[in-house]
Amino acid sequence: MEALSAIERIVRDLLVFVVAMSAILAALLVIISRMPNDNPLKRIMVALSYRVGATAAAGMLVIPATPIPGLDALIDVGAPIALIWYWWTFFRDASRGGSKAPGRASPGTGGSGDPPG
Repeated sequence: MEALSAIERIVRDLLVFVVAMSAILAALLVIISRMPNDNPLKRIMVALSYRVGATAAAGMLVIPATPIPGLDALIDVGAPIALIWYWWTFFRDASRGGSKAPGRASPGTGGSGDPPG
């Protein structure tokens, strides 16, 4: 009985941790969504959310494709390759600082955001 009690405490603690992390994630999403579009943190978080969504979609695609023999093999090989490339581009772009936002027009700069000259 003591073993079951220990397992119960572990599961309870894990559930508390998951709920706390979900609350922190929700708060961060609200804070980041209110940032301006040219903020680098917002751009990275948007790209990260696209990658997480694509990974979840690939996982959901595998379930109905499993009974189909040819499609099953194609997805078993193609999905991991596509996800590896997709995530690699995220880390590559994040290490570079992401794509540069277009310059804003400001007075005396010629309208492109660059100094005249």
